[in-house]
Parts: sequence; C-alpha cells; structure tokens
Amino acid sequence: MATLQDQAIALRRLDYSETSQIVVFYTREHGKIRAIAKGIKRSTKTRFSTGLDILDIGFITVSRRIESSDSLSTLTEWKQSRSLSGLRESLHRLYGAEYAAEITAYLTEDWDHHDYLYDALIESLNTLNGAEEPMEALVRYQMSLLTAIGSMPVFNACVACRRTDQLTHFSSFEGGMICGRCLPKFNEKHPVSEPTLKVLQQLVPSSGAEGAFALLNYHIAHLMGKAPRLAQHLVSHGAKQLVRKSEQSIDRRNSGI
Repeated sequence: MATLQDQAIALRRLDYSETSQIVVFYTREHGKIRAIAKGIKRSTKTRFSTGLDILDIGFITVSRRIESSDSLSTLTEWKQSRSLSGLRESLHRLYGAEYAAEITAYLTEDWDHHDYLYDALIESLNTLNGAEEPMEALVRYQMSLLTAIGSMPVFNACVACRRTDQLTHFSSFEGGMICGRCLPKFNEKHPVSEPTLKVLQQLVPSSGAEGAFALLNYHIAHLMGKAPRLAQHLVSHGAKQLVRKSEQSIDRRNSGI
C-alpha cells in the first residue's frame, strides 16, 4: 500500500453503505482519485468530524494499492482548507460550480493529472464564488478541460477542407467547424452565430459567452455520452434549444438511429 497526500477538490459523493461513501476528488499532483471514505457518515471523535461535501477544497491523505490502478483508494485523512460560502448564496453560482465539477468527474481519467487543470478549476470556483453571472468563468473552464483531455474542437478552420471562411456550422462528431461548401456531407451539425464563433476563436468570453457555453456543452455532452444535468439551468430560453438538441442527438446515437 502506498500513502499519498495532495491538494484536492471534492467533485462527487456516492453512498456506499450506511456509514461510508465513495468520494471523487480532483487533485493537483495525481489527477482524479476515487476513494472510499469509511465511516464518513458516522460521527466520531477522531475521523471525519468536519464532514465532507462536494466543492470542498482541502488536503487529502489516501492509501492506494499500487498493483491495481482500478481499485478504490482509501481516504485516511481529510483537512478542509477553504469554504466557498459565496457559491451557496446564489443558485446560479452553485449550479455553475456543480456543472464544472460534474464535467470534470466524467471527462478525466483516474490518476491522469494536469496541474494546470486543477489550477483552472480553482480559479473558476474562486470567480464563481463572487460572480454576478457565471458564463464567462464557465466558458474559460470548458476550454481548459477540453484542452487538457485533448478534445478541444477546431474553430478557426473547416475540419473537412481547412478553409477559414464561411464557417457556419459545428459538428461534435467531426470535432470542429464546417464551412458552407462542405456542409452537405455531414448529418450531425448545428448552426453557429458569428458572435459565438468569435468568442470561441479568440478564446476570450464576451457578450457571446452564453452561445459559446451552449455550443461547448453540446460537444461535452457527446463526449460524456449524456447531457450534463445542470446545463439547462444555466442558460436563458434562447440557448436551451441547443442544450435539448444535445440530449436528442445522444438519444439517437444510443438507439442506433
């Protein structure tokens, strides 16, 4: 058994028994770690007395069987270092933070670490903690996550012919933009407005941030094989259509249509 210590963000909690839970962390030096927290739901004098909730930031100590990369680690110590109380002062902030945690948990691999992704997630949570509107922070984080896992789409050229003009539609399956000339070749595609495309090409959120969020969420949903559960609560009526379209597209793919 190896003992590891690291900075960590709690992403998910799953009940394991009456007294224990499985907690998914994203750590700075070791990437995603799934650990069983024995007795975390039982109050004791020596262990887990402060509790553990998603979006908590702190330091973990885990024991891990080196010979098995798939087995759960065991959480032996948890020390919370920060509490982002501002997230719970606004549903929009909380939904945004939980959205970031959800897509991180689903799209990263166990023990595959990207220290800049940990830093990007911390920065996003810090921003959301006091933000009036979460879109810009979320778009930045979506881009950071997609870059880290090697799935950032191509937005500055057509994925079929490499033209840089007349980029009108996006295809998640093809991994980027499609120009008007190549459009008839593809079935899975979605129109992209010019303001949204400019945000995505410049990698700098602006007034088109909501459209950029919806489009990146559409791509993320295809990578996850399911729609992130909180996406629809983060966008206005105009962008909900694309969120619903990702759900419909995934349903068709899963049913073989």
